Amino acid sequence: MMKKESSGERIRARRKALQLTQQALAKSIGVSHVAVSQWEKEETVPRGENLLRLAEWLQCTAAWIIDGDGEVFATHAKAAPVMAVPLISLAQASMWLGEQRLLLKQQATRFLYSESQLGDGALAVTVEDHAMQPDYRPGDSVIFDPDVQPQPGDVVLALVDGAALVRIYRLQTQQQDEKIFTLRALNDDFPQLHSEEISLQIIGTLMELRRYRGG
Repeated sequence: MMKKESSGERIRARRKALQLTQQALAKSIGVSHVAVSQWEKEETVPRGENLLRLAEWLQCTAAWIIDGDGEVFATHAKAAPVMAVPLISLAQASMWLGEQRLLLKQQATRFLYSESQLGDGALAVTVEDHAMQPDYRPGDSVIFDPDVQPQPGDVVLALVDGAALVRIYRLQTQQQDEKIFTLRALNDDFPQLHSEEISLQIIGTLMELRRYRGG
């Protein structure tokens, strides 16, 4: 049986077919060349907005990149369904894991529209502090999906002693069904948080970043 190409092999093949270097492709997408190298080595997998941009620049479909399914070329692909993701405050996001989620969704008046494959519980918030600078600035809008389990290094929205915060997830160890993890900011002025020392819950994993003119 012929071995099926991996996603990394498909990315590399399309990049070379288009005569793009890793650096050129990375610059077009808006990521580091290390990220492209990791995708091709399958150390990480492109997700959300990065996946859509990668497919656009490789002139293929996102489904073909990930699974090798369907037509290669985006011109033959059906338009992806657009999802309206409620854009809520961080104070409201702190209640997202509870029974108030349905009410918060019904009362939402602002939305971000996404073609990413998101779960029904996806939500969007606006960054309010400087904890994640320089990568995430106050005023940036970010979409999180509670259905996506975070991997070490992923940006997450977390419930920290009743407050919703955007941080980087680091898994320390797993004891039976309990995961011991830390959350850290990019800005060293903000403390690292440990799940053994403080109440931490993951609300969702980052899927998209939106930054608008003037942001």
